[in-house]
Amino acid sequence: MYTRYSGTGKYEQNAKQGKSRIDGVVIFPGGSFDELSINGVCTSEGPIEANLIDIDGVFTASSDIRADSIDFDGVVTIHGNLRVKKADVDGVVTVRGVKVEADYIKCDGILTAESQVSADVIEAEGFINAREIVGDRITIRSFRKAGLFKFVMKVREAFTDKDFSRVDLIEATRIELRGVRAKTVSGQDIIIGPACIIDRVDCTGTLSVDPDATVREIIGVVPNQ
Repeated sequence: MYTRYSGTGKYEQNAKQGKSRIDGVVIFPGGSFDELSINGVCTSEGPIEANLIDIDGVFTASSDIRADSIDFDGVVTIHGNLRVKKADVDGVVTVRGVKVEADYIKCDGILTAESQVSADVIEAEGFINAREIVGDRITIRSFRKAGLFKFVMKVREAFTDKDFSRVDLIEATRIELRGVRAKTVSGQDIIIGPACIIDRVDCTGTLSVDPDATVREIIGVVPNQ
């Protein structure tokens, strides 16, 4: 079943939808979907559950979102929790709920979480700002002197004036960072790359610190330069 909402208006939806596309300036109540494509300026008033979500526009979710896979290409604000198996962030995403939970997060845009981001694997070439990031393998390479694609550069200028990801706590088994400001980084195998400013590193395995990084305190091991 294919459903399309377009134009300007408020729509009611009760039963589970199959493949749905929302275009224009639309307010909808949320709901359960197989596939959901959002284009335009849209607002959901309730929780959303779907197998696949593709967002390309300006979208505000008033409640939780749960999905197998989400592709963020627009400007998205979620006033609830985000639970997803796979998230691909190419736009600007702000989560104001208690938690972001995922199996895998790829971030080439900007992801801001007011609380915790929990994911097995995080691979970021963009910017992640959060109170806490926890997982198994976390890679954040935010700082580039050249080559950062134009979209993120334009969006960064609008939302932040720094070339850094900012996180209070990063905790994982394997961590690789570049262009990150953090209070505490804790893990087994840690690489602190250039343009990082870290207050404290707690490492139980191997530690490498780039000469162009600043680490104020190291607990556990002597770093390899």
